[in-house]
Amino acid sequence: MTAQTYETDFLNWTQEQSALLRARHWDALDLEHIAEEIEDMGREQKLALQSLLRQILLHLLKLALSPACAPRAKWTEEIIEFRDQAQTRIDATPSLKHHAPELFAKAWPQARRAAQKSFELYHEQVQVPAVCPYSIDQVLDPDYFPESSPASDQ
Repeated sequence: MTAQTYETDFLNWTQEQSALLRARHWDALDLEHIAEEIEDMGREQKLALQSLLRQILLHLLKLALSPACAPRAKWTEEIIEFRDQAQTRIDATPSLKHHAPELFAKAWPQARRAAQKSFELYHEQVQVPAVCPYSIDQVLDPDYFPESSPASDQ
């Protein structure tokens, strides 16, 4: 019955499983789906951190490379917000820190593509570097911000 509920009404399934766990009805638990959901929760934590790293990288690139003047404060605010979110996740789930280098490596090509598309969309003649110019420590450092683009300083 509980495996069928998993497929048809996930919320109801979670309620049933938590009640069975609390009542210690081990034989009635849907162990296969419980294991799958626990694995998915861990995967979601990693994906969320990867997404935040991507966003930080994207905004660092915009801040460093874009000749645009107006959105700079907004990009800085967003970097601060994404860093805070990333740090909150790492603090709440310390083992995420061990996965950060792998997630950082996956986030870089995504951020690079997004930055290049963004620059093209606004007809900015900017070439995003092929190799990430930032270390993971810089990306997560709340006090690190890249030098501005020379064109934006004029």
